[in-house]
Amino acid sequence: MSLTQALLIFLFASICGIGSASEEFQTHRPLVTATLIGIALGDIKTGVIIGAQVELIALGWMTIGVATPPDSTLSSIVAVILCVLGKQSIGVAIGTAIPLAVVGQMLFILQKGTIDVGIMHWAERGVDKGELWKVTAAHFITAIPSALRMAIPAMLVALFADANILNSILNYVPEAITKGLQVSSDFLVVVGYAMILRILNVKEMIAFFLMGFLVMTFSQMTLVGLTFMGISLALIYLQISNMIEKASNKTRTKREHFIENEENIIKVKVTKKDLMRVFWRSQFYQISWNYERLQNLCYCYCMMPILKKLYRSKEELQKAVKVHLEYFNCQPFISNVILGANIAVEESMQEKVDQSGIVQIKIALAGPLAGIGDPIIWGIIRPVIAAVCAGISLSGNVAGPILFFVMINIVRLIIRYNGLMIAYREGTSIINKLKGAVPKYRSALVVLTYTVIGGLVAKWTIIKVPFVLYTLTQGSSLTSYTVQEQLDNIMPNILPLMLTFLIYWLLQKKVSPLICMVGLMIFGVIGYSIGILGI
Repeated sequence: MSLTQALLIFLFASICGIGSASEEFQTHRPLVTATLIGIALGDIKTGVIIGAQVELIALGWMTIGVATPPDSTLSSIVAVILCVLGKQSIGVAIGTAIPLAVVGQMLFILQKGTIDVGIMHWAERGVDKGELWKVTAAHFITAIPSALRMAIPAMLVALFADANILNSILNYVPEAITKGLQVSSDFLVVVGYAMILRILNVKEMIAFFLMGFLVMTFSQMTLVGLTFMGISLALIYLQISNMIEKASNKTRTKREHFIENEENIIKVKVTKKDLMRVFWRSQFYQISWNYERLQNLCYCYCMMPILKKLYRSKEELQKAVKVHLEYFNCQPFISNVILGANIAVEESMQEKVDQSGIVQIKIALAGPLAGIGDPIIWGIIRPVIAAVCAGISLSGNVAGPILFFVMINIVRLIIRYNGLMIAYREGTSIINKLKGAVPKYRSALVVLTYTVIGGLVAKWTIIKVPFVLYTLTQGSSLTSYTVQEQLDNIMPNILPLMLTFLIYWLLQKKVSPLICMVGLMIFGVIGYSIGILGI
């Protein structure tokens, strides 16, 4: 490993570490992370391929509330390093690196539960003393441990990933284990698919899952083509829903804007420029997330420009800042909706702000919006974009990770900008409007997701069973018939379908996804050892 490679690994791993803390630009997702490490090591194609495979495995890994998933970022980095510097096969590299996701998960919990909590309290003490600048400082200081949490393990693996050392170690490892891990890497992806199905859990939509599976099994349709088919089905579903809604003649009452109360006289007006300051600050929203009060410091940092404009006296400003250092949590992208509504409320209250009322409004909005945002953004939008782009990337096409990065950030910016501006205009009534519109749009997105996931099960899940079931003598030749051939005669891809439903059932029974993955790796090793499974 050259000095340039070492510096690039440190830099890119740091960027990905910060990304895993903020979940903003999605640089922590395997597709992007592995590609960056591949660039650092001078082998982009390998990085892209590994990123695609790990992305499919980790498709359903997401942070919801305080639930921290295994760290696919660290696994992606280690897998690329083992493959490029350690000269290991992609299957062995991935099989070796996936268990390290637990190590990354533990490091994340340690950082967010101790270091970031301490930094948050340092900012809080600063506010008590009138040192409001410490809110911004603390918010960005937390990026340092996030960067080092990923960069240091990456450097340690790179330093000891010498091909000769690894080969000497692997010489003592039976071939059945290394080959078995390679076999299992082809069907580990079903865990990611099953996790998405469990998160959505809309059983009446299973027909769309089977439709996607059958289309990809019995046609030559590409994954991009399947996505457009899914979009078409989603639009048809939405159109039918609208027709039913119109036929039912439901009436909706209009809610008045919170700040349109005649008793509230606005002294200081929030301008578009002020809102844009909040918008740009929200691009670094979740960096300072911690286990004690979750997004309190993140939220307060975004509100600072507005608070400084609305509260002119030092005492009132301190009180307002303290209000926003209380507990808060919501889906990161959707948080701009609450920021917008919050700004409208405080603008209307001005110096007569009801501190307990502000907290109650935030909490009242956070719950429903998190319930909307997490399943739609983490459970539908990101997995669909990632799945399509991973399919493009499996052959080493760098367009896949580039397309993923561009598309997910376009979606993110649209949600953040419009969420802030519309919520500011509508005030607290925004939640009532969302309640009416979101369910049917969510159902349409579920149609798209189920269709794509069904296609992925058929196209990218590989289970080969070369075990000879029986032989027949035909003339002077002996013909062998394998289990795989017999299963294909019944229905191609039946094993990937069955395995996906099995993992889905285990997840429904509260079996950990990590246990499912370890079980599949053991199954791959044993299956290869006794000749049931093949490469």
